[in-house]
This record gives sequence, C-alpha cells and structure tokens, in this order.
Amino acid sequence: MNAARKPGPPYAELAVATNFSFLRGASHPEELVDRAVALGHAALGITDRNSLAGVVRAHVVAKERGFRIVVGTRLVFCDGTPDILAWPEDRAAYGRLCRLLTIGNRRAEKGDCRLTLKDLLQWGEGLLLAVVPGQSSYPASGGSERDMNPANGNTPAFEHALATLSRAFPGMAHLAARFSYDGDDRRKLALLVALADRCGTPLLAINDVLYHAPDRRPLQDIVTCVREYR
Repeated sequence: MNAARKPGPPYAELAVATNFSFLRGASHPEELVDRAVALGHAALGITDRNSLAGVVRAHVVAKERGFRIVVGTRLVFCDGTPDILAWPEDRAAYGRLCRLLTIGNRRAEKGDCRLTLKDLLQWGEGLLLAVVPGQSSYPASGGSERDMNPANGNTPAFEHALATLSRAFPGMAHLAARFSYDGDDRRKLALLVALADRCGTPLLAINDVLYHAPDRRPLQDIVTCVREYR
C-alpha cells in the first residue's frame, strides 16, 4: 500500500503580469486571482511593468475571495540593469516605491518610465527585491561557474546589480529563479545557486506568469508579436 502523500509547502506566485503590463500580460487581474484561488495558492504577487495599476482590481476581487494579494511591481531600467521585482514591506516603503515610479515617469514620454539603479538605491529602503536574470545573463552552453565569476573579468549586469543590492539592503535582496523549459534548466539553476551563494542572497522561485489559463496562449502570442515587431 502506498503511504499517504504529505502535502507540500504552501506556494505563492510572486511574479505576475496583468494586462496592465501593456503588450506583455494577457489576462485581467480578476482572472489571475480566481485562478490562483482555484489552484490553492497561498497568495499572489502582482508585479506589472513599472506600474502598480493592476494591483487595484486584483485587491478588490481578492478581498471578496478572502485571498491575499502581495503588492509589488517589476522595475525595468534604462541603464542596462536587469529587471528587478520589488514588494514594499510596509506603508512607508509603499510610499517610497510610488515616489520612485513617479520620478521615472516624469523623465519619460507618456507611457514610458526611465529608471536607473541609482534611483532604486535612493528610494529602495523597505523593499523586498529580486533580481531577474534574462537569457543573456547566462554563459553559453558548455560554460561553467567560472564564466560568471567577476575575478575572470566577466561580470554580468545582473550579478553586479545583485551584489550592489545585497550590500545596500542587507537581507532584502534575492535572486529570482525560474524554469525556461529549453532543455538547459539544470545547468542554469546550478549557475544561479552558485551566484546566490557568492552574493549571499537566497534564491526565490518564480514562474513569471503572463496569463491565467492555457486557452489564453494565442492572445499572449499576438501581443508578443505586436510588441516585438511593431
């Protein structure tokens, strides 16, 4: 007889883009909340691109469902800094995050936001942070941990950002890790584990959610094509 399976630890998806991330997210906040409730998630983190817009609708429906929303945003920079997820830990930090986004919006034309790592260092007190490595952050297949070591003169932008944030905000910086399902995830995860160990930052599992159900994939593909080839 098979032993009863023990329930796993509660999971909260903390990196979710809604349709308020223009041409990136393909689902409404309400749809994403309902899906998280149906899946038994402990919470849902709304992290729209340089915006807190999607949080409002998500909060309204989550309150009706007795579900927890984690307020946040995905900070996208104009100085080569990799994307950084940010979640305020209290009301004062929320105010600083709003100030940070306002500064970026005032620098740019309507619909854009121009932020630098220096801005985050100035206004980032009280924010839980997670640096998100992009595809270009990893050495080519066949590379090793040494390819990501700053002593070898090859310091990816995300390693610099992670180390900088770790020093500036002790205990608040994380390294986001996700599967890309490209056949190379085992190697990439090993590199991220080594990097997190060097920088003294824990790994944070994310799925980088863009839509709530498989049948929304065609729309996701369309908005991606419009964004990349407009």
